[in-house]
Amino acid sequence: MERFTVCLTFDFDAISGWITTVGTRNPSMISRGEFGAFAIPRILALLDRYDIAASFAVPGHTAYAYPDEVRMIRDAGHEILHHGWMHENPSDLDEARERRVLEQGLEALHAVAGVVPAGYRSPAWDISPHTLGLLMEYGFFYDSSFMARDFHPYYLRDGDVISADGPYVFGREVELVEMPVAWQIVSHRMV
Repeated sequence: MERFTVCLTFDFDAISGWITTVGTRNPSMISRGEFGAFAIPRILALLDRYDIAASFAVPGHTAYAYPDEVRMIRDAGHEILHHGWMHENPSDLDEARERRVLEQGLEALHAVAGVVPAGYRSPAWDISPHTLGLLMEYGFFYDSSFMARDFHPYYLRDGDVISADGPYVFGREVELVEMPVAWQIVSHRMV
């Protein structure tokens, strides 16, 4: 039997994504985010059945809203990544607000599950000019928000110069590993 290595990650945004990313206060719409919490035991059972370790990107707001589910993830031996405070897009934040969001997420994940995440996944997979510096300052080992490779880790760059009327100038490599992400729906039949 051929064996494969597969890295599975789940974004456990729950209601935070609906409140912040979608920008709604509509209880019916927000209830769609509740399914994430409802599904966590099912996902964990499936991962356990096949002896699969996974990573879960969890906003701090979600950790406080669903502490039992976050502890279930931890207790099942899965990794918990930082995923913002309330699923905010860092590219919309100034440096002070982005720092506070990072701190709030760290505080919540530690308070609820006692974890200090090694990895970070940006909500919306966007970053600001400050994100990489903040991640290194706060001791993150890796990020999982970029898509420049398929599944090979690589070191991120900081300071790329993006110009519409000149060449793209690549910045300097930094000590932050990228675990590339791809959002794909893959279907196959079980035979």
